[in-house]
Amino acid sequence: MNRFTIDLWVNNRFGVLNRITGLYAKRGYNIESIHAGPTEVSGVTKIEIVSTGDDYMRTQVLSQLEKLYDVRKVELSSEEAIR
Repeated sequence: MNRFTIDLWVNNRFGVLNRITGLYAKRGYNIESIHAGPTEVSGVTKIEIVSTGDDYMRTQVLSQLEKLYDVRKVELSSEEAIR
């Protein structure tokens, strides 16, 4: 299993974090850590999720997160940033 980090920029609205974590839960994927904080853009929050999984799981999560309402941007962090 590989460890990877996904960065999300989302609209700061009610239920967004619940939809994101629900996506992981429905598919039986694990979240090792999750961190959310404000950005310099008003109304936008950055969420960082650290997970473990194979290449297929990572690809599926990225694809599904991009489809969620209120998700503005999805980015896979570089391996060097993962600690």
